Amino acid sequence: MTLKYKWSLIGSFVCSIMVALLWGANLGAVYPFVEVVMSKKTLHDWVDLRLKDSNERITEHRQHIADLEDKIAAGDAPVAPLKREIASLESDISSEGTKKWWTEALTPYIRAWAPQTPFATLGWLMGFMFFGTVLRGLFLMGNMLAVARVGQRTVLDLQNQVFRNVLDMEVSELGVRGTGDLVSRIRGETGTVGKAISILFGKTVREPLKAIVCLSGAAWMNWRLLLFSLLICPIAAYLMIRLAKLTKRANKKAVEESARLLNRLYQALTYQRVVKAFTNENNERQRFDTVARDVYKKGMRIAFYNSLSRINSELLGVGMITLSVLAGGYLVINQTCFLGPIRMCTTPMDFGTVMAFFGFLIGIADPLRKMADVYNIIQGGVVAADRVFPLVDQHPQVTSPANPKAIPSGGLDIEVKDVRFAYDPGNDVLAGTSVSIPAGSSLAIIGPNGCGKSTLINLLPRFFDVGGGSIQIGGNDIRDYDVQALRNRVGYVTQVTMLFSDTIAENIAYGNDSATIEQVRAAARQAHADEFIAELADGYDSEIGEHGGKLSGGQRQRLSLARAILKDPDILILDEATSQIDPESEQLIHETLSEFIKGRTTVMITHRMSTLDLVDRIMLMDGGRVVDCGTHEELSARCPAYQRMRSFGIEEAA
Repeated sequence: MTLKYKWSLIGSFVCSIMVALLWGANLGAVYPFVEVVMSKKTLHDWVDLRLKDSNERITEHRQHIADLEDKIAAGDAPVAPLKREIASLESDISSEGTKKWWTEALTPYIRAWAPQTPFATLGWLMGFMFFGTVLRGLFLMGNMLAVARVGQRTVLDLQNQVFRNVLDMEVSELGVRGTGDLVSRIRGETGTVGKAISILFGKTVREPLKAIVCLSGAAWMNWRLLLFSLLICPIAAYLMIRLAKLTKRANKKAVEESARLLNRLYQALTYQRVVKAFTNENNERQRFDTVARDVYKKGMRIAFYNSLSRINSELLGVGMITLSVLAGGYLVINQTCFLGPIRMCTTPMDFGTVMAFFGFLIGIADPLRKMADVYNIIQGGVVAADRVFPLVDQHPQVTSPANPKAIPSGGLDIEVKDVRFAYDPGNDVLAGTSVSIPAGSSLAIIGPNGCGKSTLINLLPRFFDVGGGSIQIGGNDIRDYDVQALRNRVGYVTQVTMLFSDTIAENIAYGNDSATIEQVRAAARQAHADEFIAELADGYDSEIGEHGGKLSGGQRQRLSLARAILKDPDILILDEATSQIDPESEQLIHETLSEFIKGRTTVMITHRMSTLDLVDRIMLMDGGRVVDCGTHEELSARCPAYQRMRSFGIEEAA
């Protein structure tokens, strides 16, 4: 925790203490109001009467003790009962002595500052309560702001950390977890954790302190009566713990269902065209409604448990007050110190004392009411933290070495040596693949779907690490290089264009912040994209929409190619970059590629016959292995599988 966090927490704690003390002081004003003002007295009269009463009681008790000691000396009565009575009287004298000491300590200040008339005393008390309330409000505001700062900063730091780790995780991990689930954790669960932290350092500190101050005030008035009033607490505490366990389970299920709902929503909106094309709107609505109803049911269950917690807290507060009113009323009405055989006070309680005691107990009820939902919110935060912190603590499998080697400058060759890879153990996608790609040459990879083509090219920029064998670039194993340094030397154009909801210029310059607009335009011209960009109203500043939805497929692919051209990589990877575009766009892209790949190490996957004319060699794969590799002429002469694919057409054979 940083120093600024510590100061915020220290400030919030100090403010909480002041709020609690001022809360108790306002409630404590009940005693002088009832005991002094309502009796038409002033504080001057009150201290005089209190000192006189204490002196009389002490004198009376001492005289009684002397009489009992005389009886013991004379042997007129059993010694043990008399000694117990003497001990009780000495305890009463000690209590009266303490009360007298406090009264004497307050007397100089009361005589110097307190008003001289009952009405002026009333005004003074009301002014004290008003000023105390204002001051308490200011400290409360300071506490809430300090706690909010800690909570919001925690959310910000968590979101940044989780997002950073999500970007570092393996590409396959996204498919396993689901985009909606990850978005829910980054945005939803971190917010829940922040809310729980705000509650933890806010209400969870502030309200118990208020209750402690009130308990202390009530104990000062009559600690025995306070203990009697708290007899209901163990039952309420047991019920609260039971409800907390149920609430935690309900919160966990609700969070999981919410993530499912977000995932369902994200997929339906992302693939809206597919939904409409297959007239599947009703089915998607039904699926969404099913998940939404599950979320609703879990939410109602949490609300039910929260309502039970509120009732439990209300009954606790009312139960305490009921017990104290019955017991205190009995003591005052009968002017006795005993409740049955139990001694409840040293001297009979007066009306002002018992009213102040009731006021402090009522003051305890308010923090209890506000604390009713706290435990449930914190439980929700614990559940959210269980989903967030695994992402914070996880470490990517693909990492840079402690002392990475420098990547050689200039052209880079690629050596794939007996590479094995499996997404699931025991189910190899690549089973001993080997190929050599000299620097500046180009290689096309063809073969049926599922033969490992895309897996192989995804290993080159270390989206995954090999399960066996090695891949060397520039004479060294790629695992010896810094990951980012390696990827900076690789350009990547995918079959599915990946464009951001931003301007054309920003998409072309993505990952190249130092690029000038002239360089962006030059890359666009080279990719034959400048012509259609010039026809747009805002040109390079035109927004292209989510996933480039405002552009055609060919236009999106040319922007992706322009992005790779601007990067000017030493190694270019093309994953079926021309498979989903019109013939005109394909022809334009072929013209661009024929020039761009010259002298550049290029690896491409293709199912199109026309694309094969761009490369130096062709590698045919099947079942995770290399069937054959060579030029078109070599494969046509010696490879039956290639001959068969050519005769049927690569697209159909694949």
